[in-house]
Amino acid sequence: MVSTPKNSTIKIFIGSTLVLFILSACSFSLAEDITPPPGAEVPFEEPTQPPLSGPLYPIVYPDPSAGRSIYIEKCAPCHGEAGLGDGSMAGQLPVPAPAIGTDVLARKSSPAEWYVIVTQGNLERRMPPFSSLTDRQRWDVLAYAYSLSNPAERILAGETLYEENCAACHGEFGDGRGTEAASLSVPATDFTDQEMMAGISGEQLFEAISDGKGQDMPAFGEQLSEEERWILTAYLRSLTFAPRVAVADVPETPTPVTTESSEVIQASATPESLTGSGKVEGQVVNTSGGEIPAGLTITLYGFDQMQQVFTAESQVDEEGNYSFEEVPLPKGRAFLASTEYEGVAYNSDIVVADPENTNMVLIIPYSETTTDTSSLSVDRLHLLFEYIEPDTLRVVEMYIISNSGDSIVVAAEEGQPVLSYSVPEDAINLQFQDGIVGERYIEQAEGFGDLAAVRPGAGQHQVIYSYDLPYKDNYDFYHPVDLPVNAVIVLLPEDGIRIESDHLMDMGTRDVQGSAYQMYTSDLVPAGAELAIDISGRPRSSGVGLVLGSNTNLVIGAFAFGLALILAGGWLYLRSRNGKPAEDVQDIDEDSYADEDDEDVDMLLDAILALDDQYKAGELPEEAYLKRRAELKAQIKEKMGS
Repeated sequence: MVSTPKNSTIKIFIGSTLVLFILSACSFSLAEDITPPPGAEVPFEEPTQPPLSGPLYPIVYPDPSAGRSIYIEKCAPCHGEAGLGDGSMAGQLPVPAPAIGTDVLARKSSPAEWYVIVTQGNLERRMPPFSSLTDRQRWDVLAYAYSLSNPAERILAGETLYEENCAACHGEFGDGRGTEAASLSVPATDFTDQEMMAGISGEQLFEAISDGKGQDMPAFGEQLSEEERWILTAYLRSLTFAPRVAVADVPETPTPVTTESSEVIQASATPESLTGSGKVEGQVVNTSGGEIPAGLTITLYGFDQMQQVFTAESQVDEEGNYSFEEVPLPKGRAFLASTEYEGVAYNSDIVVADPENTNMVLIIPYSETTTDTSSLSVDRLHLLFEYIEPDTLRVVEMYIISNSGDSIVVAAEEGQPVLSYSVPEDAINLQFQDGIVGERYIEQAEGFGDLAAVRPGAGQHQVIYSYDLPYKDNYDFYHPVDLPVNAVIVLLPEDGIRIESDHLMDMGTRDVQGSAYQMYTSDLVPAGAELAIDISGRPRSSGVGLVLGSNTNLVIGAFAFGLALILAGGWLYLRSRNGKPAEDVQDIDEDSYADEDDEDVDMLLDAILALDDQYKAGELPEEAYLKRRAELKAQIKEKMGS
C-alpha cells in the first residue's frame, strides 16, 4: 500500500531497514511459512514471482497418511483439525479461514489448484506460501485435506459402486484396462493418470458420471442417486492417492509447547529467545493529512522461523501514537503492527529485531475510505483466447487496476461488491486465480462482483479469471468497459483462429516457448464503451482439453498467460510510477527521440507508457500526444514486421 507519512525521518528509517533486510541473506520473508496477521498486505510483483519448480501433478502417488502430520502442524491452526475453518488462529484473521474439509469447497477444487495455493500462497485470504515443504510433502498434505471430506467409510462404499458399475470398462484399479475396454470406440479413461486427475474437480467428475461421455460412457443420473454419484466421485479421486492408513495408526506430530497470557503468546524458551527486550513504538498516520479514527487497537505480531510466536495489543492516543514496553527482541525476530477500522486492515512494514537497537519503530499508514470509483482506472486489460478442445474456446482475462486517489475504495453496502465484471451470457466454467464464488467473489446477473477493497496506488489491484465459450467457426465477442482502460492487450495463439476489431491494432507475432502468439493492442477505451471482437476460423491442430470435462486448470493457464505476456513485450511489468518527478519522464520533442530507431520493441513499449503518464499528468497537449503515440506504434510495427 502506498503511504506518505508525515514523519519523514521515521519513514526513511523503515525504508532503510527494509532495503537492508531484503538485500541481506536473512531467511525471513512473507514468501515463507508465515501465516500473515489480519490484513497483511504484500505488494504484487508479477514479473519477479518465482515460477513453480515442478509439474502441476504429482510424480508419485500422494500419501494422505504422510500428509496428516503436516496438516496438523501447518494447516490446522487456521483451518481446524477437521478442516472446518475453526482453528486456534482462525479468530485472528479478518476473513474466515476456508472450510476445506467440507464437501462444498473440496468438490469445487482440483488438486492442481490446491497445490498452487499451498506452494505460492493466497495472501488475499491470508494464506502463506509453504516453500519449506518439498514437492512431495505438498501433494501429501493436500491429499490429506481431500480425505477430510471423504472419510474411509465413504471410500469403501464408493469402491462397491465402482465395482458394480465401472470396473468392467475402467478396470479393477481404475487404469482403463477393464474386461470390456477393448470393445469401446475410444480408450476408457484412466483414473490413475495423475496429470489428468490433478486438473479435474470433483464437480466435473460428478457431471461426467451423471451425464455420460460420448457414445461409450452411459449416464448414471437416473441409475444412481445423487448421494451415490458423489460417493463414486470420492472413490475416483482416491484412485490417485496412496492407500490410506487408519488414523489410529498415524503418529501424532508433537505440538510445540507454548505459554499464553492475555497479551503474549511466546514459543518454548531457548537461550536466544530469552535474550534482549526493548520498546516497540509507532504511529498511525493518515496519508491524506486528515484525522485518524479514535480508539484504534494496535496488534503487534512477532515471527520466529516463519511461525507466529508473539502477539500483544495496545491502544493509540489522540495523535495516533502507540507503544509496547518490554517486548522480547531476540535477533532475527520479525515484527509487524496492524489495526483494523470499518472492516479494512492497515499494516506497518515488517521490521527485524536487532540486538544493538532496543527501540523499534513501526509506522502504520491509514487511508480513509470512499465508495466513489472515479479515481479507479484499468492500467491494462489482458485477454487471452485459446482453443482448448472441439467446440470450446477459453477466455482468460486479467485486470490491472490503479487507484489514483488517497482513499481506499470500498463497497457502498456491506456484502456488496466494490467492482462488478461482465461475462458473456453463454459463458460457463467461470474460475478465478485467487478465490472462488462465495468468498472474494459473488455471483451477479451478468457476471460476478469482487468484494475486495481497492487500495491507493498504481497496479495495486489485480483480478484474473477465465471462462469457456461455445465455439464453432466464429464468435462475436462483446466486452463492456465499466472503467476507463488505458490499454487492451490481446494474445491469440497463431494456430488458425483469427480476430478482427475496430479497437485493436495488429502488433505482429511473438514466439513464446516455441509457440507463436499473435499480439494486438488498443488505445485508451473510455468507460461506457464496448470492446467488440469478431473471432473466426478453426485451429490447425487439436485442442488440449481433458478427457472428462473441459476445465483445464485456470491456475496453469494464468501462469502461462503471465509468462506469455511478459515474453511478448513486457506489458505486465508494472513500474512504480507513484510520485515520479516530472523531470524523470522524457520530454516530448523531436530531438529527444533521435536514437529510438536503435531501441528494441520493449523499449518502445516503455516509451509509450511514459508518454501515457505525461499525457495523464497534463504535461502534453492532446495533439502532440496522439501524434507521438502513433509514431511510436508505427516504429513497433515496423520492427516486429522485420
